[in-house]
Amino acid sequence: STTTPLERAQNWVLENDPAFDVNSSTFTNSDTRHVDAAYEFVFNNFAMLRSQKDTLPKRGQKSYIVLPNFLPTSATSFDRFAGQVSNIVRSIPGLAEKVTVSTFHPEHIEKRTRSPVPIFVATWK
Repeated sequence: STTTPLERAQNWVLENDPAFDVNSSTFTNSDTRHVDAAYEFVFNNFAMLRSQKDTLPKRGQKSYIVLPNFLPTSATSFDRFAGQVSNIVRSIPGLAEKVTVSTFHPEHIEKRTRSPVPIFVATWK
């Protein structure tokens, strides 16, 4: 049977990210190929998580955003995208001190961050 990109990402994170917490981590995915749609998806995800007053993201909670079709062959471009998201986050009052971003990618040089599909990670502080 074939696994979906989301399932491959979940399995990889489970085995390779020591900070993964089954009780608090979230996964979501988008099949976008376009940068504007990727920004929109990431920030909508942030807004959704922050709008749920009874379940606000807790310190250390990770949100894994799986983007299998977005820059799948360029870790450098994917990291640049994450850097731009981080720059935007730092300019938003009330969000800058709440979240940091990182990535996992199939083309990463470091083996420990080399995932089967591109994964954008938001870690809540």
